[in-house]
Amino acid sequence: IGGGFAIVLGGELHRNTQSTDGKPQHEAVLTVGHTPPLLISHGLADLPLVITGRTIDKAFFDHAIKRGVIERLHALISSPVTIYKSAPPHSNGNVVVTMELQGGWPIIIPIRSSKQFGRTFIANEITSVYAKEGGSFESRWQSEGLLLWTISGK
Repeated sequence: IGGGFAIVLGGELHRNTQSTDGKPQHEAVLTVGHTPPLLISHGLADLPLVITGRTIDKAFFDHAIKRGVIERLHALISSPVTIYKSAPPHSNGNVVVTMELQGGWPIIIPIRSSKQFGRTFIANEITSVYAKEGGSFESRWQSEGLLLWTISGK
């Protein structure tokens, strides 16, 4: 991944984050863990949960998500505040709103269900990690009928 630092995902240390020529490995598919039961019960497939090198680079360099947050992705996804259905045109997945804040804004983690990688590997893919600015997004998503689950049970 850009910058060449090692990262722990799903309890596994990933050291080879750069190719031998020093370029980022955007095509790398890293396993974060298994999809949490709460997300499976709300529409995601019972598959491994993965993230690509490109998504990690974008989260870290473009969205300023700290390395510690990236390393705790599975724990954050396993204990969400809310879960929403993805809005069209990305209707085959969920969006997780975490308790983790960055700059006072909640960190959002969209997940695409059943993405095929190569010929035979299928997994649920974390497609982004970013802080969602502006507090009105949750009321808008709720009014659009996208809310699947909330920690408050409402």
